[in-house]
Amino acid sequence: MKHLFLLSLTLMGLSTYAMAADANATAAGEKKGQRTIRHPARPLWLGRAAADPGASRWMLRLDMQAFKKTDLGEFVLNEAKEFASPIDAAANMLQFDPRKDLAAITAMGSVNQGEEQENGVLLIHGNFNPAHLLKLAKTNTKDLKEEKLGKHNLLSWKETDEESREEKIQYGCIASEKLIVMGSGAELVKFALKHYDVAAPNQKAAKIANTILNRGLKFVDKPYFLAGAVRIRELKVPPEAKILEKVTSLGFTFAEEEGNLKGLIKLNAEDEDSSTQIQQMIQGLLALAQLSSIGDNDENSKLNAAILKSIKIDRNATMVSMTMDTAMTNITNSLRYRSAKAKEEKTVEAKEKPKKK
Repeated sequence: MKHLFLLSLTLMGLSTYAMAADANATAAGEKKGQRTIRHPARPLWLGRAAADPGASRWMLRLDMQAFKKTDLGEFVLNEAKEFASPIDAAANMLQFDPRKDLAAITAMGSVNQGEEQENGVLLIHGNFNPAHLLKLAKTNTKDLKEEKLGKHNLLSWKETDEESREEKIQYGCIASEKLIVMGSGAELVKFALKHYDVAAPNQKAAKIANTILNRGLKFVDKPYFLAGAVRIRELKVPPEAKILEKVTSLGFTFAEEEGNLKGLIKLNAEDEDSSTQIQQMIQGLLALAQLSSIGDNDENSKLNAAILKSIKIDRNATMVSMTMDTAMTNITNSLRYRSAKAKEEKTVEAKEKPKKK
């Protein structure tokens, strides 16, 4: 483990193996009470100037507690038994077992037009041993710096960007037994600590995420294990995703209900003409995917066909909705097939690899 940021990635990675706002208070001295959340603009969300540390253009939330209760979560957890030994070793080193201790992951950030660096904050919710993790960070992180910030220690260290090979400073804070905050800027981490280091940080983050989805994108308030939202208008859109130029915002949720995986994706377009074009393009892509599987009779192709058939596309004014309602066994059996196939190919490659003399 080279630095503290890898610590958060380790926690996320282990969980993948193991399982695969309140508004700002009024100024001091004012008699007014706290404002309720009227729009998903704070904290850490849309609507603010890019320079504001509270500005954000995307949100992603993975509820691990909910995920572990799904058939998909149980499947991934069972598959992860193959990696039990390294997971156990890491859990022992960190005094943190993601199979039991990781509650959720919430990420928010932006890459605005004209900006080269992505700005983001990662909130890791769980049960931690702050003193032990801080000791590990000090022991294993080169050039780790500490800045006293009230009751917190703001940590910073240098990382080498994999693409540009430039060194960049990252920031983080082991806020409490329930929260670790990572960020690409000191002000972002400070802002996140101000709003999320509360008695129940996971519940606070969930409330903000739900506000974004329910009020901003008109999702029905239902439980989910994975959700996200993007304000696309301010983001850099790659040339291969030209269709997104006419989409102002996008959101999605995935949940399990009565043994079925229920997914909902919403795209809000600039106008009704754009939404019609987007609907037609998505329908065309879906039809093409369904046609490409015709004639394939293997078990996995049948499973994929059933999944594609369950996807429905609808449009209402500027909003295009895609819903998926398929048996979770279609998903888990497809994953099981792919996993077995990958192992089989790996075995064949190992046999074909020439032995060293």
